[in-house]
Amino acid sequence: MGALGQMLRLLAGWLVLAGLPSAAALAQPADALRVRVISGFAGVRQFERHEVPFWIGRVPAITGGRLLPTVLTFDRAGIDPQHMLSVMRNGVVTFGVIEANAVAMVEPELAAADLPLVAEDLVGLRQAVTAWQPVVTGILNDRYGADMLATFVRPPQVMFCNRAFASLLDLAGRRVRVASVNQSDLVMALGARPLVVPFDRLIEAFHEGRLDCAITGALPGNGIGLHRVTSHISALPLGWAMSFLAAHQGSWAALPGEVQAAMRLGLHELESEMWRAAEEEQALGMACNLGRPPCPPAERGAMVLVPESVASRGAVRALLTAAVLPGWARRCGITCAER
Repeated sequence: MGALGQMLRLLAGWLVLAGLPSAAALAQPADALRVRVISGFAGVRQFERHEVPFWIGRVPAITGGRLLPTVLTFDRAGIDPQHMLSVMRNGVVTFGVIEANAVAMVEPELAAADLPLVAEDLVGLRQAVTAWQPVVTGILNDRYGADMLATFVRPPQVMFCNRAFASLLDLAGRRVRVASVNQSDLVMALGARPLVVPFDRLIEAFHEGRLDCAITGALPGNGIGLHRVTSHISALPLGWAMSFLAAHQGSWAALPGEVQAAMRLGLHELESEMWRAAEEEQALGMACNLGRPPCPPAERGAMVLVPESVASRGAVRALLTAAVLPGWARRCGITCAER
């Protein structure tokens, strides 16, 4: 925590110099409040097309100019997504996005609704999110002094491989890039070897022969050129890269009631947009990797889709209770697992 504490202090100083009001400053009367938002990964379509326009354009409009946000990605803010819970608890930012997978080792419960194989479509995912939302809200509120305002999802994580496979059950012995510790449980149950490789190093890892497969979003994978270094893809969702938009309690409470109300309404609309975009980008990502319309010709690949038979799909789904849930329960603890 020493290094983290130093990072937080440095970041807090930087944000103060940059003009971020503290909770005390927010309580003082002012015509406009300049706030900074830490949200998302650079280059992700939903961030660029939905989050940035919301914060920069719509928030000043719906609050009558009372809130003037500046939004930064994790990398531009110099924050590791794994540290966002501490960032929120320390009040370094007013609004921040917490990536469930990034904090899954510290707070396994936050990733429960996004465990691999829990939801095969957005309808099932919404049911899981609704059922588990009180738990997430309580954890963020009680342990980190943060109020949850919205739940975002991205297109599902899928399997890319550089040689043929008949099913996800056919990956034994392969080296697979995973995006979360929960995916590691699944990959090991498949007899494969999970590896942690940053998203922006995936192409390099394939070129160097360090990876055979990678789990990531179909459209982001296409965007960095995974369709050029891999040949086969499965469309079975292995997680949805869920995140939570939260506000620091003190800073949020200091906002005028009418500003809070406008923000809640606006964020509800943004959440709906993000979910619709996830569905649209799911279809577009697969089309691009498989070389089909409506993907622009320049972005089309020629990958082979690997379908799951009824039998293999059932066998893969059985790994949820055989491997994924037990692994999550070990990290989560008895009380959490019972809940």
